[in-house]
Amino acid sequence: MRHWRSRLLAFTFAFKLSLIAVFIYSLFAGLFTPPPRTRRAPPPAAQSDCLAEASFTSPETILAALRSEDVGVRRETFRRLYVRPGVADVYFDYERDREYPERVNEARVRYVNLDADREPEALLTFVRFEQPVALVLKHTACGWQLCGALSAWLRFEDYPYLDWLELPELITPGTHELLVHESTGDASSYVRKARVLKLFGGALVQVAEFTEEEIKPLPDYQAADWSDVRQREVTRYSVARTAKDGAPRLLLEATGEVIRYAGDVPDYNYWLATDGAWHTLTHRHWRTRPATRIKLLGTRTQAWRWAEECRCFLNER
Repeated sequence: MRHWRSRLLAFTFAFKLSLIAVFIYSLFAGLFTPPPRTRRAPPPAAQSDCLAEASFTSPETILAALRSEDVGVRRETFRRLYVRPGVADVYFDYERDREYPERVNEARVRYVNLDADREPEALLTFVRFEQPVALVLKHTACGWQLCGALSAWLRFEDYPYLDWLELPELITPGTHELLVHESTGDASSYVRKARVLKLFGGALVQVAEFTEEEIKPLPDYQAADWSDVRQREVTRYSVARTAKDGAPRLLLEATGEVIRYAGDVPDYNYWLATDGAWHTLTHRHWRTRPATRIKLLGTRTQAWRWAEECRCFLNER
């Protein structure tokens, strides 16, 4: 018993002696060791992501710069708008604009609600190099930033393309979508399509596409006026909501007919703001000639339902 008691006393004495030695060492070491440097807290993520080149004070500032007579101002503005990753949905000539970007025509700014936020977005539209362009800008903590730049391939449409872009309310009342008209064709046919784009999370997403108008030669028609007779189908859209599920429907009603063109292609006059003069367009497409209906081929209707799971319109067959 005495043997274990002596060992316990020795262990207790050694443990206390070790604590005293550590305390004395820490006290003297702290007198000669410099205090640690205080690290600065990193800036908030919202402020670190604010890039001067990607932000603008207002859409009106962009509009004024695009109209500026100073080529340097226009060049810098186009560089900040277009030469950026993620902006690829626009027909853009980098080499030509880098040297001498032209002034824009038919420029205007509209404020419309394009997404679920209550704050409206800015839609800046203009025409340049005989090509319409639309810029969608959203106001953030950093300022006005570009969400997307889009254009349309309009081969047989007339400048200044006033109707190339529509703002329907297809999904939610009070919230607009972008409906872009595009056209192409050749000496005997013509096709105009409509693309519907929606703003989700600051990015434009295509949610539907359909053919608005199609003109083509009449099959097996060999009469003397064969070059003036065409088969045409025109599609009109509307929106409906059923009581069954409440999901919006995009209704497409297509009407087919046989038409005959007659007369000459009419002239078209338009005003250019860049030179302040009227111009006459004489080389227009043959579809602008007056036409009369020869025969009604019938109508057909399609219903496309909005599907929230894929964020797109699906054809109900």
